[in-house]
Amino acid sequence: MTRRGPYSYEVTEDLVVEAMRRHMVRRMTHGLVGRLFMTVLVLLALLIALDLAFYGRLSRASLAFLVAVPLALAVINLWLVPQLGRRQFRQSAALRAPGSFEWDDGAVRFTSERGEARIRLGELHRWDETENIVLLYQTEMFFNLVPKADLQGEAPELVARLRAAGVKRN
Repeated sequence: MTRRGPYSYEVTEDLVVEAMRRHMVRRMTHGLVGRLFMTVLVLLALLIALDLAFYGRLSRASLAFLVAVPLALAVINLWLVPQLGRRQFRQSAALRAPGSFEWDDGAVRFTSERGEARIRLGELHRWDETENIVLLYQTEMFFNLVPKADLQGEAPELVARLRAAGVKRN
């Protein structure tokens, strides 16, 4: 088995906010929430089309929805999600604790002063990544955050290992 690591890492508040944004965007565009969101957008487009077809202009209701939906999305993504990420970072001593991360052909391992977790690759629900982080999902809503900068250029190897193990991207 090819072992990579251990790599020392430390999660920052900014990385938690980045992870939360990525996670929330995914939640809003996939699954039941994604279907509901798409339904709202389709209904909004239909409302606008009907207004233009019957009245030749947008009604006040259509205009209100046309303004409210993007405004709500902006508030959620630019204010609420970062607030939730910062709060999560402040509340979790385990998240703030420095740790180490390693992997081999069969599992990933997280170690810190608080304990150790070994997760077989086949047990990972999914994975995802941004420019700065790799997210390893143990369930649909629970993920471990790995800063790419701390992997010393080995993030592509980790992603390749996840793909080879059949772990789906989120």
